[in-house]
Amino acid sequence: MCEQCRKSEPARLISHAKRRKIWQIDRKHHCSIVGTCLSHEDLEWACRRLGIERPPGLRDYDLHRYFVEQVGNSGAPARLLHKRLDEKYAGEVRRFARATDEEGWLALWEQAVASGSVAAAYWAVLSHAGVPESVAMRAYGDVHMLSHLLGAQNRRTLRQQHTLEARCAELEDRLARAERSTAERIAEKDARIRALEAELAQARAAQAAPARPAARPSPSAGRLERGLARANRRVAAERARARAAEGELARLRILFDAVPTVGQRAAVPEPTTPAAPALPAAPPDLGGQAILYVGGRPNLVPRLRETVQTLNGDLLHHDGGVEQATHCLEGLVERADLVVCPIDCVSHDACLRVKGLCRRMRKPFIPLRSSGATTFLRTLETLAPARPV
Repeated sequence: MCEQCRKSEPARLISHAKRRKIWQIDRKHHCSIVGTCLSHEDLEWACRRLGIERPPGLRDYDLHRYFVEQVGNSGAPARLLHKRLDEKYAGEVRRFARATDEEGWLALWEQAVASGSVAAAYWAVLSHAGVPESVAMRAYGDVHMLSHLLGAQNRRTLRQQHTLEARCAELEDRLARAERSTAERIAEKDARIRALEAELAQARAAQAAPARPAARPSPSAGRLERGLARANRRVAAERARARAAEGELARLRILFDAVPTVGQRAAVPEPTTPAAPALPAAPPDLGGQAILYVGGRPNLVPRLRETVQTLNGDLLHHDGGVEQATHCLEGLVERADLVVCPIDCVSHDACLRVKGLCRRMRKPFIPLRSSGATTFLRTLETLAPARPV
């Protein structure tokens, strides 16, 4: 035999080494094999194939422990699970069988961990008779730590889910109460508006009636005119209050929609133009408040600032970190009385940072559905009382 053949002989023997049965693997690995390489559905399948009836109240842990004990013996459960594992992970078993040394097996294991194929690679490593103990212990240690990390992540996810469910229930209750209250107020205001419009129509009819010939002007004409003016003012005021109630309902709906759910929510874009938004018939009065606007479209900011100044307020702006540094946000939040942030036109990092600053400084934070001028103006209408007409 030539020198090269003698050198390659050990590698050839290792690559064709006999694989271990699951009951031939060290018992200290059985728990991790059953827990990592076999799913709960696999164990339920094995119970059906073996004719095992699962008693009521049996915990998943008890089922796991039963099969961990059974795979240590060459009985029917161990043989069935071994066959299941070989069929399930046949491709990975062939990949590891082609490696011939410790370096090759470690490289395959690291690739499997990086790609998320841990279960298949773990079975391929432990069932290969030629894999050295150092590689097997490396795989066992990685799987052990992954179980700890996944357990911690699952606990955090459960806590966050519980918090979000409670928050959603609270917002649903608030939204239902607000809708009922708003519907009652709108119905009451509609009735008052109808009564005032009827009174106004009567006053106009009396004013338009032809005067009697040679009759002196009625002394009640002045009273009718004054009553007509008062009725007009009352109708306008009631309409403004109705709009404010509708704005409050819209704000609550925005707050409810801002809570994250199982899926990611997508903001509905609102068509905007660079023109300044039209003010309502009875514009709100911001009372000198400073409003910080984070993100948005730069070409709309001058128009928004002009609108806020018209409503007796002051607009501060930060572009969310595009050109301005994010560390400037702290000073701007401290100066502001209110912070708004359009979630469709701002970086995720800037939004989270300004939200945390508002929570720390106890400043109101309102996420906007879109960066459109109409959404911004409607939000302002819900923040301040309407000016008298």
